[in-house]
Amino acid sequence: MAEYAPDALLWLADEIVKAIPSAKMSGIVGDKNHVYGYHRSRNVLPADDYSVQTKPDKQGDGDAAAALDISLNAKWMKIITKRLMDSAKDQNDPRLNYMREFFGTLDGSTVSGWDTYYGRAVSSDDSHLWHVHMSLLRKYCTSKDHMAHILSVIKGEEDMELSDRVKVSDWIHNKWDDVDEDISVNTALGSSYGHARQAKDIVRAGIPDILAGQKQILEALQGGAAGASRVAESEKIVAAIVKALDEKLDDMSADDLEPIVKEAVEGAGAAE
Repeated sequence: MAEYAPDALLWLADEIVKAIPSAKMSGIVGDKNHVYGYHRSRNVLPADDYSVQTKPDKQGDGDAAAALDISLNAKWMKIITKRLMDSAKDQNDPRLNYMREFFGTLDGSTVSGWDTYYGRAVSSDDSHLWHVHMSLLRKYCTSKDHMAHILSVIKGEEDMELSDRVKVSDWIHNKWDDVDEDISVNTALGSSYGHARQAKDIVRAGIPDILAGQKQILEALQGGAAGASRVAESEKIVAAIVKALDEKLDDMSADDLEPIVKEAVEGAGAAE
């Protein structure tokens, strides 16, 4: 199949033109002067091109171009660039997770941009003073659902619906290989609560056993151990308990658990 402009990007361009005053679609598939980057499909680029290096850029349709240029007047160049920049820098806004980078201008005289994949400022040539360039991660550039998130940023929308989908972090995929690339906001919120409640229940269920074991140990130590030795031994016991619990609860650190266990130990000692 020949290099082509995906329907999802054509749809995105059309929606932007309809929603934003002065907006015009400037291009998707690069001409022969574009010898690198997202305006060209992966299949026509050399293996060392920067736009085919990330994991999502190695996936998706190899014939699809993955960039969109939108020309705007001076006023709207600043507005759209600022909307993109604000969203990109907001760690709680996942809508640009399907984008690799963008270029535009915030002041009309300097080109500003952001690498949304690596989270850093970038820049480009001064043609981006009159058009906004958006590079999309190749895995997602053929999906209208994913492009809809980018459209919502460009239109200045802020609120996410529970049915919206968010990208799952890489560390989750590294730990569980059966998780989808993205999940609904509703699923993410429900799952977070469920895991937090489960961890809380595990700790609560373990406290009676900890107290019972500690009471037995303290009773044995009272038979003749010196006070200093008792304290030292008790600290060793606390450390052992914390280590055991820390191994059981992946999402809680030893620092989180230690004060809980120490309070239980002190309570058991006072009862004697």
